[in-house]
Amino acid sequence: MDAVIMTYCLKNALPDEDPSMEDVLRLAGAEGFDVEIYGGRWTPSEDLRTAAESARKVAEASGVSVPAYGSGTRLGHPDPQTGSDLMSKLKVDVEVCRILGANVLTFPIIDCQPVSKDRPGADQGMYFEKALPYIIDQAREISEYASGHEVDLAVVNHCFLCYLGWHQKWISKITDRPNFGAGVDPGNYLHYGHEDPVSACQLVGDWAKMARAGDMVTRPEEETLASFESDGRLPFFQSVVFGEGEIDQKGCYTNLKDAGFDGVVSLKSGGRSEDSPLEAIRRSMSNLRSLLKAI
Repeated sequence: MDAVIMTYCLKNALPDEDPSMEDVLRLAGAEGFDVEIYGGRWTPSEDLRTAAESARKVAEASGVSVPAYGSGTRLGHPDPQTGSDLMSKLKVDVEVCRILGANVLTFPIIDCQPVSKDRPGADQGMYFEKALPYIIDQAREISEYASGHEVDLAVVNHCFLCYLGWHQKWISKITDRPNFGAGVDPGNYLHYGHEDPVSACQLVGDWAKMARAGDMVTRPEEETLASFESDGRLPFFQSVVFGEGEIDQKGCYTNLKDAGFDGVVSLKSGGRSEDSPLEAIRRSMSNLRSLLKAI
């Protein structure tokens, strides 16, 4: 397995509030990090494919490899026009992935269960199984397009429709395309679904195409309750340096390895350090590399 860092994570180490992708890539080169470029908050003024060409040149000049590209475009919307628009964006993301030299594209499923007002169940929402027909049809379409570009697809466990291990397993199993699978995020199993990350990694290991790394600790219940009373949030967990939290990282990645996964593991959060965000990132990357080497 190869450890890289998400540009979304690394940009927090730069002083500018919204640093350019080029600056993030140069910092990655200075630190000796390869990256997963995250496109979800990348908003270049030019066409994304043109921006990807420029970013690839900066990455190459900085000695940085880009084995993965992360899209923020969401698959599975049941509205025909919205679904078509998002599919067009995902196809551009596939092209961007190849321009960058990456061979894995990650993306999420729709956040929740939107239902058009003219459809049955509009007042109640749509549970996972009822959303699957929309998801699967679109998953097969983008898989076939990505296959022509030699790109693997990894659906991440994120937000509140596809966030548990069995969700990823069955989306992957029913889609039934060799280049389609799961983007395994152990922390998100815990964060969104309070699912045991080790068990989830064992469940989805056969379909893993990529992994994302982070760590966390449980916040005191008094703090969680105070946050809810203040702003309506329920922050059960707090991000910490990778390898210094509650997640059994060795168990998670051992299960993935035992299933045959030997791909990219992307650090999505460096946690916190009393010194600086960059110091937390350095410690997290060091711990991640050591773990992957040990297993």
